[in-house]
Amino acid sequence: MKKLLNAFLFLTLASGGAVSAQRQQPLKIEADVLDFYVAEFHSVVKTNPDQFKKVRSVIKDYIENRFEISARRLEMMQQLRVLVQRPTSTDEEILRATSEFDKADADMQANQVRFLNTVGPLLNPRQQARVRIFQQMADRRLLQMINSARNPEAQK
Repeated sequence: MKKLLNAFLFLTLASGGAVSAQRQQPLKIEADVLDFYVAEFHSVVKTNPDQFKKVRSVIKDYIENRFEISARRLEMMQQLRVLVQRPTSTDEEILRATSEFDKADADMQANQVRFLNTVGPLLNPRQQARVRIFQQMADRRLLQMINSARNPEAQK
C-alpha cells in the first residue's frame, strides 16, 4: 500500500512533459493505481467472475484516461499560476489557459460519465450503486494516502 501511495504521490507531482526515460516511472504508477482500483472494485462492487472479466478492461481505459486528463489538468493549473503571477501576461494568454483548464475539467467529468455508462449495463442496480460508493471511497482513500505522504510527521 505504501508503494501505491508513493506512486500516486509521484503522479500528482509529476508534470505532463516527461522524457521517455522518465515515462517508465509513470507507467509503473499507472499499473499500481490500476491494480488498486481493480482489486478494490471487485471487492466493493462484489462482481462475479464473468462481470469482473468484462469490467476490468473498462476500468483500465477509465484509469488511463484519468491519468492523461489529470496530467493535462495539472499542467494547465501550473500554467495558470505562472500567468497570474507574471505581470506581463496578456488577457488572451490567461483566457486560453483558463479555457484549457476548464476543458480538462469537462473531460474528467465526461470520462466519469462514460465509465459509469459503460459498466452500468454489466451490473445489477445494487452493484451500480456500489460503483458510486467505491469511487467516493477510492478517491478519498487515495487523497488520504497523498496527504499522509506529504505530511509524515502528522502521522506520528
